[in-house]
Amino acid sequence: MKWLVSLLTGGVVQKFTAPLLEAHRQRLAAQNNTDRIAAEQEIAKLEAARDIALAESSDRLSATRIGRLLIVVPFGLWWAAVFSVSIVNPLFGLEWSIDDIPPRFWDAALVLIPAIILGDAGSLIIKRRLL
Repeated sequence: MKWLVSLLTGGVVQKFTAPLLEAHRQRLAAQNNTDRIAAEQEIAKLEAARDIALAESSDRLSATRIGRLLIVVPFGLWWAAVFSVSIVNPLFGLEWSIDDIPPRFWDAALVLIPAIILGDAGSLIIKRRLL
């Protein structure tokens, strides 16, 4: 059962279990209200971060994930091939070439790749602010 939960949640539950248990122990062991309130705030932050991570891990078909798979990964592989061929050709005297991407795909990529990167950066900033 642990394996299935880990597969479905990407290990999110295990990542937050120990810190949450420790925060609950600190709350129970608090000697005064200040320590108890600090522990409760830490618990709230960890639970919010856990909930966000669980939601993201369960959303395997999000727009940015599909965008990365359909747009960013192929362009990254194409650029890697271009760089590899530009290094290998002079070293071994080869004349390999990589075909260019059709202009309509370039036009789409100029809009979609920055949108995906900005979306990822925005979600990362939001996550860090919540933690």
